[in-house]
Amino acid sequence: TTGRVRRLNTIKQWGLDAARKLAASVDPDTSRLDAELLIEHITGHSRTYQFAHPEALLTDSDVDALEALLNRRLNGEPIAYLMGTREFWSLPLTVAPGVLVPRPDTETLVDKALELMPTAPPGCIVELGTGSAAIALALAQEISDRTILAVERDPQALSVARVNVERFGHGRVKLIQGNWLDAIGEQRAAMIISNPPYLADDDEHLPTLTHEPYNALVSGPNGLEDLDSIIQAAKHVGLPGAAVLLEHGFEQAASVRSLMHEHGYDSIDSDRDLANHERITYGKLPDTQSI
Repeated sequence: TTGRVRRLNTIKQWGLDAARKLAASVDPDTSRLDAELLIEHITGHSRTYQFAHPEALLTDSDVDALEALLNRRLNGEPIAYLMGTREFWSLPLTVAPGVLVPRPDTETLVDKALELMPTAPPGCIVELGTGSAAIALALAQEISDRTILAVERDPQALSVARVNVERFGHGRVKLIQGNWLDAIGEQRAAMIISNPPYLADDDEHLPTLTHEPYNALVSGPNGLEDLDSIIQAAKHVGLPGAAVLLEHGFEQAASVRSLMHEHGYDSIDSDRDLANHERITYGKLPDTQSI
């Protein structure tokens, strides 16, 4: 009984204390939201319920579970890993350590793909480095007449992608294990889309990303290695007139446009993300490209 009195916590008390700790050591902008999401995850009480019933009591087991998750979040682990889910394109995708957490900015890549789709030649869409399959599944919600080949080399990421594809793929997404465009064999693509690794191996942001898979973040010494590889390989796999769309770092747009120019792409341009940074670059293979 003494222990129960000592551990007495209301939703409001625990949430405010957790938010203070998170604001001090993780991110003040998301601290309150993170605390509320943790409470919802453990208790099942929505954020609306928490607002309406701030004096509702948490059980000892609730507090134990919340403190364990809070400690992981304070250690920098992404909230999506703690929740086991992240919304992307309004889909509640399963995520786990071993896959990159989908970012809202990547929806810009999906928007542009949908904009370019009406002019794409007949054929399949290829997404490279699918991870949780976020991009492929977003496209599958909007495009009903094409197969989407989602390529991923990491077995752990593929197991997460498989769960999401079974739930949201509508039978239109086919997972393939392999390395970039080598994985699709003799098939030709009407569109190639990717959010590949694009950080340099000495990037200043890496210390804040230690919980996410290194191989999904880092490309090599200058960060452009995978982007360059895809741009070159796409010339041999894409159909004439196929669009190639790539997400990249906020300072890499000019370099990616230059690589596309170097390899003979047409209609090259870049679009900005939610923070007004040039985040995606795209181009088309020449209509007269020889097979």
